[in-house]
Amino acid sequence: MKKVIVMLGLVAVGLFANEHTAHATISDSDFIPRLVNFIIFAAILWYLLADKIKTFYANRSNSIASKFEEVENKLKESKLQKEALKAQVEETHKKAEEIIKTAQKEAEILKTQTLTTAKNEIAMLNKQFEDFKAYEESRIKKEVVESYLKDLAKDIHLSSEEVATIVTKKVG
Repeated sequence: MKKVIVMLGLVAVGLFANEHTAHATISDSDFIPRLVNFIIFAAILWYLLADKIKTFYANRSNSIASKFEEVENKLKESKLQKEALKAQVEETHKKAEEIIKTAQKEAEILKTQTLTTAKNEIAMLNKQFEDFKAYEESRIKKEVVESYLKDLAKDIHLSSEEVATIVTKKVG
């Protein structure tokens, strides 16, 4: 309030220092009553509006401060979330590496098992083939011997008694 009055006083001195009013005196003008009226008007305005203006500016500065704090809090939260997400990404990368290693180990185990199974099956098939080959050889030998004996038996005429004695000699 004091600053306003001082400013008004300086304005009044500036008006009287003007060249046009150098020959006029204060008593010739209505400056003093106007100055008093203005000071009263300014004081009434100050009395009526000062609290509201102070409250408005205080509320405004509080709302700006609260918004600033809110923005800072959101910034802190976003930084925390960013750090949490970075940690999650790192953890996910570690898990992915573990999964890849596990998958490689499992693939190696499956490869080994498949090779072992295939080798066992091949060995079993080879043994079956050898058994079948031996069986077929013995069957073919029996057929050849039997056919040879039939051909031989056609050429030789033996009686059943003679055959029986030959067989008993060989068996006994």
